[in-house]
Amino acid sequence: MRNLLASCSLLLVACPADEAMTVSSAGSTAEPPSTGTTTGPAPTPSTTDPAEPTTTTGPTSTTGEEGVAGLELMPRLAGLWSGPASMTPLGTFPRMNMDVRAASSQVLFSRADLDANNNLRFAFEVEDHGSGPVLVYRNGGYFLGLLRDSRAVLTEHTASSWRFCSATKGCEYIDAAFSFDGDDHLILDVKVKGVQHVYWDALREETRALPEPFPADTTPLAPDAPFPPMPSLKIDVGWAAPLEEEGGVWAIVTTEPCDLQFTCKHSRSLLGPAAAGSTSASLLLDQIHAGDYKLTVVLDRNGNMAETLFPDAGDGVSAPNQAVTVAPSGETSVKATIVVDL
Repeated sequence: MRNLLASCSLLLVACPADEAMTVSSAGSTAEPPSTGTTTGPAPTPSTTDPAEPTTTTGPTSTTGEEGVAGLELMPRLAGLWSGPASMTPLGTFPRMNMDVRAASSQVLFSRADLDANNNLRFAFEVEDHGSGPVLVYRNGGYFLGLLRDSRAVLTEHTASSWRFCSATKGCEYIDAAFSFDGDDHLILDVKVKGVQHVYWDALREETRALPEPFPADTTPLAPDAPFPPMPSLKIDVGWAAPLEEEGGVWAIVTTEPCDLQFTCKHSRSLLGPAAAGSTSASLLLDQIHAGDYKLTVVLDRNGNMAETLFPDAGDGVSAPNQAVTVAPSGETSVKATIVVDL
């Protein structure tokens, strides 16, 4: 269960507040203009790297016979990545999971949630910010119901590292680097205004196939393009005894089996409220990738799991690894029942 909690506080540092655009609530479908993320002590570059990185000046790109610069990053990022996020303004978080997959023929996407009002989103896509097609790293999400959304454009890259800087204020404002040490070790190093913002040292725990070629179309999207439409998963949870006090319900969604020690790597997770006296709750995982999953639900009867980091006496658990298939579009609904009290 420790792995479920890192995304909560990371939402506080998803992007700088004075550049972020906000809307009034997490229920809004508006997608405002954005910017990006960072760099720092990266893994040792591959010996196949060129002596000097390929660079672009400002929000420009390398086009022509070679196409848009840096697109080889997209297939390298596909997968379920998991690892500690350190050097954030709020300290170190032991685990952050991002399941990076194609959300459309042009967009690579991942999302981590705490609850309906707090989440973190990554996206990679080709956009035009005034100087032609360029690879963009999009970072943000909802914090306390307000949308923060940033865009950074690729400024330079080698065979094993890609540097993105703020689309509107340059590298002195947001500077983000994705660096690989082998196929399955990734470091995301972000600085904001020259100050360390996050350092994510992640391993690829599971692979994810992408359509070929990907992206299928490099026609640039608009600089304020919304996220592509994605399906959602509604989880209706029930239990027998009414809660004596307000608690919480955790939904854990994985692609591999999960045991009751929760050592599995979750693709998505979500915390929902459970009112005193209630015997049911509903949770909605929005912007989830379509496909097959395994669902396990925990009823945190005393609402202390955020502190204990694990279910304790009196908490309830559903039958582990309930099979769930999320449809390619629209809302998929499933029911889960708490069957075991600890």
